[in-house]
Amino acid sequence: MSKAKLLRQILGPLLDDYHYWFERCRRFLQEETLDFISPEVQQSLLERVLAAQAELQAAEALYRLSDNEVGIDPALMAKWHRLLMECAELGRRFRQLHPSSDSSDS
Repeated sequence: MSKAKLLRQILGPLLDDYHYWFERCRRFLQEETLDFISPEVQQSLLERVLAAQAELQAAEALYRLSDNEVGIDPALMAKWHRLLMECAELGRRFRQLHPSSDSSDS
């Protein structure tokens, strides 16, 4: 199997997942008031999600421009993963406090 094909099989779905979860986190942070953290912390987290979305778009563009020959820095992907886990924890806490909410939280 070629390197490009292997990268495409692994990175393609992973990048799609990052797009999905970052967008979901962004909407959650913009649409919900999280009364268990300060507005400043919530805004800071939203800014980090927006920055990660921009990083993801840039990394994906470089990956695609290289005809799927160049990978993405694992340290960057680990940073994205930690951010998503932070958002998921906030979503979990929000659901505990608001069990009847129909929010599209993380």
